[in-house]
This record gives sequence, C-alpha cells and structure tokens, in this order.
Amino acid sequence: MVKIIHLDVKQWRSQIQQLIKIFCQRFNGTLNQSQERGSVVVLVALALTALLGFCAIVTDVGLLYAKKAQLQNTVDAAAMAGVQELPNNLSEAEQKARDYASRNGVPAVTVTFNASNVKIIVQATQQVPTYFARIWGITQEQISVSARAILTPPTELFGAVPLSIQNQAFDYTKEYVLKSGGGSGTSDWYLDDSNNNAVEKSGEASGTPGWYGALELSGTGADTYETDLATGYEGALRVGQILDVKHGNMSGPTARGVNTRLNQIVHIPIIEIISESGNSIQQVQIVGFAAFFIEGVAGNGNNSIVTGRFIQTLPSNGQSNDFGLCTPKLVVN
Repeated sequence: MVKIIHLDVKQWRSQIQQLIKIFCQRFNGTLNQSQERGSVVVLVALALTALLGFCAIVTDVGLLYAKKAQLQNTVDAAAMAGVQELPNNLSEAEQKARDYASRNGVPAVTVTFNASNVKIIVQATQQVPTYFARIWGITQEQISVSARAILTPPTELFGAVPLSIQNQAFDYTKEYVLKSGGGSGTSDWYLDDSNNNAVEKSGEASGTPGWYGALELSGTGADTYETDLATGYEGALRVGQILDVKHGNMSGPTARGVNTRLNQIVHIPIIEIISESGNSIQQVQIVGFAAFFIEGVAGNGNNSIVTGRFIQTLPSNGQSNDFGLCTPKLVVN
C-alpha cells in the first residue's frame, strides 16, 4: 500500500501570505535592504522545500508503483503456473507457484485455493526503501499484491464423438452406459460378467424410444456416424449449439467405431433435450463437455451398449463440480 504525503495546508497558506506581504512591501518601497536579503533566504528555503517535496513524490511514489507492477507480474505468473495442476493436485500447484515466484525474486508468497479447488490465490508483500521521502522520516513502504487464476470450462471442442449424455452430476466411481436401448444413457443397462458379458437391464428403461443417444455431426448416414466415432468429429462443437439427433440403434457402426477407441478417452457433448415430436426426440442443445474412458462395447440391435467411466478431465458445465482440462485464466482482482 502506497502512502500519500499530505502537506500542511495552513502552514503553506501562512507562508504564501508572508511572501505576498513581502512582495507588496518591496513593490511599495517600504522594505529595506536587510529585509530584502532575508526575504531571499525565505524564498530559497521555501523553493527548496517544494522542490524536495516534488522529488519525493515523483521519485519515491514512482518507484513504489514500478516495484508494485513488477511484483504483480511475478504473482500473476506464479498463479498461472500453479493453476495448471488444479483441481486434483493442490500440493503440486502450491509448489509450482512458490517455485516460480522464488525464481523471479519473490521468495515468500501465500498460496490458497477456493472451496472447489479450481481457483488459486497467490499473495505477496514487499518492503521498498524510499529516498527523498526520508526527510519526512519515511524510510520504507510496504506494497501488497495478489493474483487469482481460475480454470474455466471449455466452450468449444474439436474431435468429439457423436454420442451424448444428458446433463447430470457424474459419479466417477460408477460404470456408465452411453448408448442404450430406450435412449440417451438414462436406462440402467450393464454388462453381466457372470454371463459372458451379456447385456442386461436392471430396471425398466426410462429413455425415449427410437433415440439411443447418438448425434448427427458430419452427416445423416450411418457411415459418417461410424467415422466420427472412430476418428472424432473434425469440426468444432460449441456450448449453446443445437444439434439434430440420429435415430436408430446402429449397433454395427457403433461396435466397429468404438472398437477402434477401446481403453481410450473420448470427449462427448453434455446435452439437454429442447425439441420433441410426439414421443420422439428431435433436437438437443450442448451445455458442456465431458471426458469418457471407453471400456467396452457389446450387444446387438436394441441391446447394443457402450460402457465406460467418466473422468475428471473436462467440466460438465460452468456451474458443476466437474473440472479438469479447462482454460486457465487470470481473474481481475
């Protein structure tokens, strides 16, 4: 924090009045020579005082602001270095922030995180010596700065696969079914290990008949759907974008496309249904993106499913507790 040196207004007013009085006496010829010499001394003393005051303001305050800008740049960079490790590795995030600050001449910083561990706050203080301000007894000033960096969810994504999941809170310990009979991963289908991985259903399907969670990205045919599964959609998908759904189970293209991505992470849109015709879903809107680790694909016809687990490498949307491969950015204090 920079102190502002306040001048004694009454004192300066009195001195100015005295100068005016001396000037008037000289102008009227009522001031003798000795008084003139004394007035010159007063004028020189006042001029030097004012000059030193301006030097203190320009030099010392300018130095304080320069040092503060330099310190701010250091903690900004430290926060950006640390935020790369959030939200899962707080100790590494703190260490990176401290190391970066230390290498840039700031050995002591305070590092904290917000409750959801997606924001890092780096704070630092520094004592700055003064020069001209020492005539007022001010030998040093303390400056304090802070920087905040946060992970922001992506609003655009390339290489997504043409599957989807409805907006929900994910359980990262649970196996999910992305493509299921009844549609959109909302029914409770699973692979039965005790029955040669046969596709089983633990309850009644709760989805909408005719749609199985697939999306139209590159085109309307099953071949483009299979290509998008195998290699990822070449275009960009954006939050807020409205997409047509692809009806039918397409078990053959699904199995062939997904088999090329087994034990890999794919990115899928998180959607909300916005258009229905009768009992048939027609359009959905993207509200975020999620990362899905593909573990298997099995079944035929309506029993064709894709299984795997969601992982914390992409946020589901800007308001959820799912974080990861976000865009780090500094937050204005």
